[in-house]
Amino acid sequence: MFYLSRFSLISTGMLLALAGQECLAQNPVSSKVQQYQQMCQQTNGYFQYGMVNAPPETDYDQVTYFKDGASRQGIPISHTHIEITSGLDNQVYDVAIDNVFAADYDPNSREVPPSYATQISAGSSLYFCSGNPEQVPYTVPQDIAKQGFDWVHTNCESPNSKYADGFLFTDSGVNLSNSHQYCYLWP
Repeated sequence: MFYLSRFSLISTGMLLALAGQECLAQNPVSSKVQQYQQMCQQTNGYFQYGMVNAPPETDYDQVTYFKDGASRQGIPISHTHIEITSGLDNQVYDVAIDNVFAADYDPNSREVPPSYATQISAGSSLYFCSGNPEQVPYTVPQDIAKQGFDWVHTNCESPNSKYADGFLFTDSGVNLSNSHQYCYLWP
């Protein structure tokens, strides 16, 4: 049995060389990665997946970190920031998750939405598609994470949008950033 961790990642090429393609097809982590990567490619997004970091291996003092943002039509567009170690390239990325796309987003709260706080935990695996592939990853001026990405949410299916549909799936298959309640903010 192969174990993937933040500290010792076995590349797909090594798995194939060691065990052949049958082992890769039976590995549920690899199957999920392939499934989500294909979903992201279909929307022309930027795919990334990885394990959620915790202090002191993150630039934040907690796993999920709330940041204020601008507002649209009086609705605050705040973000939850996390850092992951990528399962693709072993780099640390800062991920900006729009709170307005959480099913339990509260525009009057200055905290991480409960669904993010409870379902994003240190050591868990997450799968991301950034619908802003031309602008990511971008450089971030931080000590640990050197790159970041955003737009890991729906684009509200706007036919005029220059952005693709993004997503944020947990390892259990829950899409955390797919609420359409505030889509009217992006006509």
